[in-house]
Amino acid sequence: MCGIAGIWGDPSSERLKMMADSLQHRGPDDEGFWTSGSGDAGLAHRRLSIIDLEGGHQPLTNEDGRIVTVFNGEIYNYRELRQELTAGGHKFATNSDTETIVHLYEDEGPLAAARLRGMFAIAIWDDRQHQLVLIRDRVGKKPLYFSEAGGEFLFGSELKALAAAMRTPLSLDDQVLSDYLTWGEIMAPATIYREIRAVEPGEYVVVRDRQVTQKRHYWQLQMQPKTSVSPADAVEQVDGLLREAVRLRLRSDVPVGSFLSGGIDSGIITAMASEEQADRLTTITIGFEEESFDERPLARQVAKRYGTDHHEVVIRPQVAQDLPTIAACYDQPFANASCVPSYYVAQAARQVVKVVLNGDGGDELFGGSRRYLAARINQWLAWADGPLTRAACRGLTAPLPTPRRFRSGYAFLHRLLRGFGQEPVARYLTWAVDMMPESEKRRMCGTGKPGASSAPARRQRDWLARLAPSEWLVRDYWQTELQDCGAVDRMLAADYTRILPHELLVKMDVACMAHGLEPRSPLLDHVLVDTVARYPERVKVPGLTTKPLLRELSGRYLPPVVQEAPKRGFEVPLVRWLRNELRDLSADVVLARNGLLADRFDRSALEHLLSGSTGLDPARWSRRVWTLLMLGIWDQHVRPKQRTEAVTA
Repeated sequence: MCGIAGIWGDPSSERLKMMADSLQHRGPDDEGFWTSGSGDAGLAHRRLSIIDLEGGHQPLTNEDGRIVTVFNGEIYNYRELRQELTAGGHKFATNSDTETIVHLYEDEGPLAAARLRGMFAIAIWDDRQHQLVLIRDRVGKKPLYFSEAGGEFLFGSELKALAAAMRTPLSLDDQVLSDYLTWGEIMAPATIYREIRAVEPGEYVVVRDRQVTQKRHYWQLQMQPKTSVSPADAVEQVDGLLREAVRLRLRSDVPVGSFLSGGIDSGIITAMASEEQADRLTTITIGFEEESFDERPLARQVAKRYGTDHHEVVIRPQVAQDLPTIAACYDQPFANASCVPSYYVAQAARQVVKVVLNGDGGDELFGGSRRYLAARINQWLAWADGPLTRAACRGLTAPLPTPRRFRSGYAFLHRLLRGFGQEPVARYLTWAVDMMPESEKRRMCGTGKPGASSAPARRQRDWLARLAPSEWLVRDYWQTELQDCGAVDRMLAADYTRILPHELLVKMDVACMAHGLEPRSPLLDHVLVDTVARYPERVKVPGLTTKPLLRELSGRYLPPVVQEAPKRGFEVPLVRWLRNELRDLSADVVLARNGLLADRFDRSALEHLLSGSTGLDPARWSRRVWTLLMLGIWDQHVRPKQRTEAVTA
């Protein structure tokens, strides 16, 4: 796991060094630089040494030095590829997985990406064709950003690397800001800045003459055609494929541990890793002092069953003190509140291991959230889904009391009915995100408010008017590529391509790499994903039980109390934080007299939201306040640094 960066234009040693220094946390063990013979292209690399500790230095070249790469990630099938390439006449100088990339590219060009099994962000300088190729892994585990501004081409693992070397001012993208308020995340290829873009998951980008000339997806999630498989056979297939994925992800020249929550995803992975690894597996669990958020007792049972070297960390976060530091790690606004415990657990895990397995991707592949049950009910009632039914659901929901608890049965019913009162794409947003709809954004900006003719008031009212509604990020996908899918597959696919890569994987990558820790996710293995995605809906989510295939599989590996435990998720006591520990910080940041929030939002609307007297249930209220708080912290603590640290000479 590493940090990569580069410049095609003026790659002075000073600029490359600044880019590399900004990524030191991603690669604390080593650094390397390369400049082309023509002097107009340069690469930088920061290394976290995992495989071939002595010989894996980057940038790394092929035999004649004309293909050069810097690489962030792991290629889990590198041994098999190495045997094939050696048989084909290639000479290897190292034992690293990186070297398989340059030799495979020699033979197959950018489409070599389709042969790689792993997580990766890759940059390849091809001196033969005088081109640069950027590649990102299929699901989007590893980030990769680029800029074509100012007649140069820059790329890097994080926005801060580009900001450290850019000579072009960075400007806010209003459409992305609006989308963030609805989704709580920023989706590739967009970033918060107009001048910087992101390589999309499963995509390669070809750059010539310092400009992007080709973008192509070498992999996309395919829900069709369906395979014919029984639930029992599906469990057998998943058992074999997941065990293979775990086995591959144990390849390392340093010890590998496992994040162990009280859930079945991490439990199964921990069980398989314990059986596959010769040495005693290290497991790390975090907990809160509040019992409702604490899964240590369940995790402890799994650790005891497999005799792991178990470490428990009780989180007593100084959240008001640490939140600016945590928010700064993300470089742009990010509103998933579990970034806080993720930061702390990664910090704790790095004290005992350098690599950890985790259960990311299980919910989105196997149907592990209650919204998939809502989608199943939606499918059963599809015959009645129309304008009259939606109007009836809105009328039925209006007089109901707001839920007081997020995971109660009543809260699920309330959200279910709210979704049924909307058309399909808006329904998806309600069930999957439930942040800030267009009507709420307009109200927060003072749209329709009489008077207030000052320039700031006009900006508050008018900046949203020229933008597309934020549902555009899923609408086209929903209506084209998913038009032949059922309601459950639509929900799964939208989550897998919209929420998983841009929120959940960003959270884990940034939290871990802030501490030089490599996370590996067996449930994201593309062979497993390609297989399960094509299972019929009646196999993946046949009734009203979440992820039945994994639950059935867990009976082979986990104690019954873990197998049958209700899902909790990686949650935090957000409502309590905002009413207590973060109350003063929220007021200071959200109601600041200057800055982005003061410029774009109506102050009385902000005050009304903070007061908690909006009529929203606590979960929705806390998500909206948190979304604005993280935006304000980014504006105060991160954005100024990205502007002022840009190179001006």
